[in-house]
Amino acid sequence: MTKVKKNILSKLKKHLEPSFIEVIDESHLHANHNPDAKNGGTHFKVKIISNTFKGKSNIEKHRIVYGILDSELKNGVHALTLNLSDIE
Repeated sequence: MTKVKKNILSKLKKHLEPSFIEVIDESHLHANHNPDAKNGGTHFKVKIISNTFKGKSNIEKHRIVYGILDSELKNGVHALTLNLSDIE
């Protein structure tokens, strides 16, 4: 597991207290158009189920996650695919 993935998991768990979380590094799928992706840690698919999202619009949910991961997004993470829900 890359350091970036560990940081993403740690921050999201701390701030969202999810009942389910899955973070998949898909960087290797983008290595043909992003040279940094060859090393991993640039493209992630994230699925989270958390009560924090209850009553929030999809835009609000995305803003929450992007706020939590602001540092990572400014320092190497190129893309996040998000699947966010408040119900299992």
